[in-house]
Amino acid sequence: MVRGKAQMRRIENDTSRQVTFSKRRNGLLKKAFELSVLCDAVVALIIFSPKGKLFEFASSSMQKTIEHYRRHTKDNETNKPIEQNLQHLKAESANMLKTIEDLEVSRSNKLQLQAFWHM
Repeated sequence: MVRGKAQMRRIENDTSRQVTFSKRRNGLLKKAFELSVLCDAVVALIIFSPKGKLFEFASSSMQKTIEHYRRHTKDNETNKPIEQNLQHLKAESANMLKTIEDLEVSRSNKLQLQAFWHM
């Protein structure tokens, strides 16, 4: 027997929604633990229930993992303008090369026309 694909939409029945939340939360916590053990990954998982109750898992210190995350995202944001500037400069240099090629072709054509008319 094959299960049908579940539609991704809010579960309207309160009891069913709570049961689904509990099962999926436990499954997600289990997967986070397995990933940390099997792959030696640093994993931090934070879940808030619909009523605001906190559930969390951390393979090491949650605080250290959050600090590591903040440093990493801060470093990426710092490098972003540099990368964007580099991409802009590459595009600008490609445009300049195209302009130079066009000018060289135009000059060549002009020289050929001058040579033709002075014969």
